[in-house]
This record gives sequence, C-alpha cells and structure tokens, in this order.
Amino acid sequence: MKKAYPIPSDTATSQARAADPGNSAWVSANAGSGKTHVLAQRVIRLLLRGTDPSKILCLTYTRAAAANMSNRVFSTLSEWTTLGDVDLAAKVEALEGRRPDLETMRRARRLFAEALETPGGLKIQTIHAFCESVLHQFPLEANIPAHFEMLDGQMEASLFAAARREMISGTSAGDRDLAEAFASILDRGGEAGLDALLGEIVRKRDGLRHFIEAVGRDGTHFQALFDEFHFHPGQTAEGIAASVWPLPGFLPDYFAGFAHAAEATDARSVLNNILPYARQAFAEGDPIRRLQLLARAFLKTDGDAYDPAKAFKKALVDRLPDLAERYLSAANAIVETTDRLALFRMLEGTAAALTIADWLIARYEMLKRSRGFLDFNDLITRTVNLLARPDAGPWVQYKLDQGICPGRACT
Repeated sequence: MKKAYPIPSDTATSQARAADPGNSAWVSANAGSGKTHVLAQRVIRLLLRGTDPSKILCLTYTRAAAANMSNRVFSTLSEWTTLGDVDLAAKVEALEGRRPDLETMRRARRLFAEALETPGGLKIQTIHAFCESVLHQFPLEANIPAHFEMLDGQMEASLFAAARREMISGTSAGDRDLAEAFASILDRGGEAGLDALLGEIVRKRDGLRHFIEAVGRDGTHFQALFDEFHFHPGQTAEGIAASVWPLPGFLPDYFAGFAHAAEATDARSVLNNILPYARQAFAEGDPIRRLQLLARAFLKTDGDAYDPAKAFKKALVDRLPDLAERYLSAANAIVETTDRLALFRMLEGTAAALTIADWLIARYEMLKRSRGFLDFNDLITRTVNLLARPDAGPWVQYKLDQGICPGRACT
C-alpha cells in the first residue's frame, strides 16, 4: 500500500487558487506534481457553480491524458452520490474553501447524473480531436473539403511512399537540382541516411515548410544559408581547400630545408609523424586531398596543433630558430581552412536536404489534397490559420464561445 504524504500548505493554496474558476490560471509544473488534479478540481468547481456540463471544454495532448482526466472527474462525482451529509459537506468545503449550503449539497449529489446525461458527455478531448471538430463545423472558412477524411498512419505512409517513388523518378527525368541533391545525400549517408532524412522531413514538415519559404524561394538554391556564414556565390569546396596553399610559413624552399635539417639531426618525431604526409601533400595536385594530407602531417589526431617545444628537438630548433613560429602559422592556417571547409560541406548537405524536403513536402501535399485528406499536423495548422483569419476568425471564435463558455462560467 502506498504511503500518503501530506501536501505542503503553500502547494495546496496554489492548487486551490489555480482551480478557482474565477481566476485565469497558467500552470507549469513537473510530471506527477498535480496538474491534472488541479484541472479536475477546476471542472468540478465549475459544475458546482451551475455551469452546464456541455459548455465546459478541456483539452489534452494525448488520449491517455484525456481518459485520465475524465476518470478523475467522474470518480469524484460518483463518490459524492454515496457519501453521507457530513462527509460530503467536508469534501465540498475542502474543495471550495467554504461550508456548502443546502442547495450546493443537493447539486453536488446530482452532478454525476447530469454529467452522464449530457449529450456527447463532458468535452474532455485531445487537441487534435478539438481541431477536427472545429474544422468540420467551419470547412468553408478553413478552405478545406466539407467531408474531409483523416489520414491514419498507414495511409500517410502510403502517400509518402508514392511521393518518394515520384521523387526518385524525378531525379532521372531532368530535374537537375533534385538529382544533385539526391546524389549528395546518398553519397553522405547512404540509403540508411536517406531513409532517416525522409523520416525527419515527414515529422517536421510544417517547420521545414516555413523555413524553406523564408530562405529558399529566391531561386538561389538556399544561398542565404551560405551568405550567413560569409560564403560568396559560386564558392566551391575545392576553392576553400586551395586557399591554404602555398602553406603559410612553409613555402617549398623552406620545407626542403626543414626536411634536410630533420634528417641531419635525426628528429624522429618529425621523420615519423610529419615528413611522410607532408611530402605527399607538397606533391599532391588535388586541393582537398592536399588539405587532408597537410592535416595529417601538421596536426595531431584530435585536430589540434602539436606543442612545438615537445614536437621539435633542440638540435632541430638550433638549426631553424624560427621553426616554432612558422609551424604554428602553418598549423593555424590548416585548422582554420579545415574548419571552414567542414562548415561549407555542412551547408551543402543542408541545402541538399532542404531541396529534397521542398520537393517531397510539395508532392505529398498535392497527393493529400487531391484525395481530400487531412493529417494530424493539418488539424493544428488549419485551425490556427482559421482562427487567425481577419475575415473569418472573429466569427468562428464567437460561435465557438457561444457553445463552450457563456458568461462568467468561461474558463
């Protein structure tokens, strides 16, 4: 049997204040701290004050939360029908903060039957169920089919599968931008990466749609993303990698002298760790491959520069007094260019992903509209858009208020 712990007085006072229908309250608290308890008490107090059960609306995010809320309310009202006068008066007084009169006692005993007999029952719904009911009431104002159907998970997956098949066909049908984006994602993540990306696009399509509208409708292939990080139009990965060459501090003549001095002084750390890759880099013509070789030669495996005092023996430094300064100049240039190239690559991948998202979302929406379907995301966005319309929103809100919360009972 669970041990009952007393509720701190300040918590009980705050809960009572939030549950008072006369207050407009915003409650934020951790899971299990009593938010549902407060909402259930608020509903019961509304009923005790004479509010028609059909005029109360409670919205939750999940069906489980809606069921829990409903069970709490009906459990309390059911218990009240069997209590004696003294016990019932104590329960109501604890809830309302004052001794109930005879009429309140009689009403408390009738509430369970009234709630059960309310047409449609107490409106304790998920946010999606509420939005669906609103859209069914105002389809014309929401600009949707009057008899729209809700997409279930299987139907949604089927539509996205159809859109994906058309996308793959589109990559071979002359859509160059889509084909390049598709190839880029496959090259970076393979089929598993592509599947993961498509799943994220499906889940976050509304936010992606707004973002794409903001940065990707100017015909520049998301150049705004690159502009934000000071990459100019037409810049390439090869150009960025080439910017480190000639290597600062280690021009070819100096590098030749450095290699000769390292061999003459038997500088093992240089001979084993730096020179093998550095010689390959100085002979490499491809900028990106050359940058990779330079990073292996002049940087540690974690990408940081060596400590010159530890990397170069005294005999080598005696021959080349400015070696530490030159090495750090070269290492910093390599780190900066490598980071810059990584950022550019990330932006390229982001632009490719957004190109795919733009095409896939547009095609999915077209397939969905052509079949008169709405999905769960549509319920939220369409309802928000409906209520925000200056020509229809106020009228819709007025009609909803008439059916939900008349006068001072509104909560």
